[in-house]
Amino acid sequence: MRWTDRAPRPDLALGGWALSFLLLLLPTAVLGFLAYRTGSREVLAGAGVQALFLVVFVRAHPVWRPPVGASVVVLYLIALAWAWVPLRGSADWAPHLVQGALLVGAVVLLAANDLSRSGAEALRRANKWARRIAARKRWPGQLSECRLAPEAAALRGAVRDDPGPALGLLADPRPEVQAAALGALEFRTRWRPGEADVVLRAVRESREPAVRAAGAYALAGVTAPDLVAGLAGLLRDPAAEVRRAASEALLWGAEARWPYARDAVKEAMADPRLADDGALFAGARLPAAAVADLITWSAEHPPLARRAILTVAEHYHADLLAGDRPDVGAELSAMILGDDTPPALRVELAALLRDHSLLTPDLLDRLTNPDQPAPIRLFAAELMLRINPADPDGVDVLRGLARQPNRELAVQVAGVLQGVLGIDLGLPDGSPPAPNSKAAAELTRRVLAWANGSDPARKAAAPPPGRPSSPGFTTRPIGPPLPVPPPNPFLEDSLLDPPPVGPIEEDEEDDNASRLPTDDEPPWRRPGSSAVL
Repeated sequence: MRWTDRAPRPDLALGGWALSFLLLLLPTAVLGFLAYRTGSREVLAGAGVQALFLVVFVRAHPVWRPPVGASVVVLYLIALAWAWVPLRGSADWAPHLVQGALLVGAVVLLAANDLSRSGAEALRRANKWARRIAARKRWPGQLSECRLAPEAAALRGAVRDDPGPALGLLADPRPEVQAAALGALEFRTRWRPGEADVVLRAVRESREPAVRAAGAYALAGVTAPDLVAGLAGLLRDPAAEVRRAASEALLWGAEARWPYARDAVKEAMADPRLADDGALFAGARLPAAAVADLITWSAEHPPLARRAILTVAEHYHADLLAGDRPDVGAELSAMILGDDTPPALRVELAALLRDHSLLTPDLLDRLTNPDQPAPIRLFAAELMLRINPADPDGVDVLRGLARQPNRELAVQVAGVLQGVLGIDLGLPDGSPPAPNSKAAAELTRRVLAWANGSDPARKAAAPPPGRPSSPGFTTRPIGPPLPVPPPNPFLEDSLLDPPPVGPIEEDEEDDNASRLPTDDEPPWRRPGSSAVL
């Protein structure tokens, strides 16, 4: 962008703007006055040329600072030549007065321009605002609002070249002053050696979360490996606002700084104390290296795996919302079907495609294949039954999953049976029972009995809105509840005629929630038979 396209500086007061405009208007005005008094057409033409330059420079304020100052000095010298050459033999006092005014104006503008280039004037303004911050007695009620104070914004504009006055305020014991000083350094990119270390030291020594959060924003532009690692270390801060500020600061230029931050990011996501924080970079698009690392971490133990999965889902969600990559849907479909993608990540990505109406019937059918992991098959079966409760493929998949010797999976199947098909299995509302509990063992036996032909009574109530029937496999709500389906011949045929399973004694409990088939049982009734698939 050219300097002629720049808008007036926001930190310029009305008086400064008026003075800048008068300095631009002065050559045109004095040449016009001189042309009127002497009747010289040459001087009048010079006044017209100066008026054209006034239109060009009218958006560049203030005119005594670079990069405009030197150009305006040249305009004064051109006006001086126009006032002297045509009237150099005149005995009138007016030409001499105009020539003197233009010469003095050019000298003053040149001095102001050089003073601005030396940084002395900016340092004077920075010291002025630093003194005002130090002398301020009344501060906002919330400490986090101190970094947004008007004095902090004015100091930010004055310390572009030298942050010394703002760094000096960090020695003040008052947290309000420290927060305002750090607010003046937000997203600063130019640091001399040792300056950013002062900020990092102040952040680590402060006991106030608002001061540490302001320090995280101040360090958003650092590029040194040790400083980036120190910024990423704030992701494990006890205060949520500090962790949020650190994650936002790391997103600024994340592609170049990810190698220095990845170890600290992994430690923060694996910290059990922060397991409830969810996605680390919510609603953000991450660099390719970060996405690759997160996909790898999604196969680790919790809480690292869970937070990595949520963060990857947030990244692709932002990609889909942006709409500038039309191949994202195909990329996600390939990841869902790929053998190297962790099963839990597959389920989350499938839910993401469902939410964006990109989960095609063909892909949904392929997700029910026997070569797919159990969690993704359960997700697909639940979605098929929500679309059509009488879908035979969905019921067949559920029967096959119910026969697997996995108590946790059986509890999830029970959630689908009770929440979608309305079959009452005694599953309590709210969180499902723990897999190692007696309630889960009893529930597993009932699910296995349903898979082998029993038809417990159906519930009359519909599932609560927005709550997945299979918690733990996806965090995205599946949608509004479906009405209780009408009697289905497929579900109420001769396979479901035997009476419900009776009460089970405690001494009959089996950890694998399975039973041994009898010799007189048909093959399709046996738990391990492939005929059910």
